[in-house]
Amino acid sequence: MIKATLLGVVSLIVSLELGAQVMPLSGNNEDLSIYGTDVTEFTWLRGQYTNHVGGAGGYGWRRRGGWWDTDYPDSDENFLRGVQRYTNVDTNPRNRTFIQLTDPRLFEHIFLYMNWKRVPIGSSFSGPNFSAEEIEALREFMFRGGFVMVDDFWGEPHLDDMFMEMGKIFPDREIIKLDTSHEIFHTFFDIDEVAQVPGRMVTWDFGGFMNLDDPSYPPEVYAVLDDDGRVMMVANYNTDLGDGWEHTFYEGYPTQFTNEAYKIGINFLIYAFSH
Repeated sequence: MIKATLLGVVSLIVSLELGAQVMPLSGNNEDLSIYGTDVTEFTWLRGQYTNHVGGAGGYGWRRRGGWWDTDYPDSDENFLRGVQRYTNVDTNPRNRTFIQLTDPRLFEHIFLYMNWKRVPIGSSFSGPNFSAEEIEALREFMFRGGFVMVDDFWGEPHLDDMFMEMGKIFPDREIIKLDTSHEIFHTFFDIDEVAQVPGRMVTWDFGGFMNLDDPSYPPEVYAVLDDDGRVMMVANYNTDLGDGWEHTFYEGYPTQFTNEAYKIGINFLIYAFSH
């Protein structure tokens, strides 16, 4: 059974007015040893999946096979700084890890993050190609109450791939597009517009193929619900929350988008804890 240690999490949240502006975190190159070695109640979990054959060798020294570890570990650590600062969830930046989807320890957690980047845009050279065992584990995780957040995929070919991979997990469930009237956008911060958080490889300073706010690439959030209407899985399309977290301290990255990345990520997290 997934741990239910965070029941009543709403009562643990600091008194912060809904819709308040998230301010940039201070400091840089922080020594994580200041957080000690204690294991906190919440550990940020990143999923390591079977990759398409074309991406297995990776692109660059840090690849562990494919692109599941994009932005790791900076985005994970920075996001946990934000969670620690704005909520009373028991965590700290050291308590992040990655895990194979078939690892039984998956069921000791309630929240799973996965980056589904496919490179280049418009192909399946990299990105998830779930095995039957991974599909079974993901489905069981969500049916037990777990929440999966998918991030960082752009353009219609990748959207088609996302529908294909989500369809493998839930062949009989509808994939719906969430609008900002859904409670998930109001569990902690009030979010009235889905922002397009720029990804540096797509929209920013690494020769990206599109500009921000291009109407051909609208930011959207897709979801799969359980029989009671609970969101089990969200997928962020034409946006990259991971880059928003990763570049918290990068002066060239616009603070407004870092703010938006923290707000929606924290909303997803609090929704997962309280549902």
